[in-house]
Amino acid sequence: MISVEEKLGVFRQYLLGKQREWGKKTINAAKDTSRELVESSEEKIAEEKRSVEERSYHVIYRDKNKIIAQGKNKAKADLLEERSRILEDFKETILKEAESYVGTDIYHGYLDSCLAKVPAILGDKKEIILYTREGDRDYVQKKSAELLSDYSCDFEALPAEHIGGLMVRDKDHRINCDFSVENLIADNYKLIGMRLNEVMEKQVG
Repeated sequence: MISVEEKLGVFRQYLLGKQREWGKKTINAAKDTSRELVESSEEKIAEEKRSVEERSYHVIYRDKNKIIAQGKNKAKADLLEERSRILEDFKETILKEAESYVGTDIYHGYLDSCLAKVPAILGDKKEIILYTREGDRDYVQKKSAELLSDYSCDFEALPAEHIGGLMVRDKDHRINCDFSVENLIADNYKLIGMRLNEVMEKQVG
């Protein structure tokens, strides 16, 4: 027959076993929970890292494109400014070159062609004023007598800012024909600019 002490011993062993089993389960559960928390944290960290990297990439890409666009705009503005400056210098060069032709046969041929256009422009306005350089007056008077024999011509000085050519007005000042050298260059300024740009493009290319 089993004594009370033995029964108590068996019961104690049973309780100890149950306690160990509960402790083991609790520890394992804690380990599982800890592992799950670590894995979840790692996933969250990785996700946040990806999010930060994506945001950083978008910011870098945006800033890069912005910087590139600003650079292109600056380069374009600088190029246009440089072309404008070169074109203006070129215009001054043309004016100086044109001034060297004043008084030559080529220049007189230009004056002849201008006088020949007057009838088509002024029509029946027979009383006109011719504005010329002082040095051109004798030549223009002679040529106008040939080419504008039906017209009554008065002669006045071309404004001092003009290097050459002539201007024609009817006496009522309703029609004004500007055949000055400056106006000739201005009329061809766009074409000159296009040609100059073509030359510059070839040099850059």
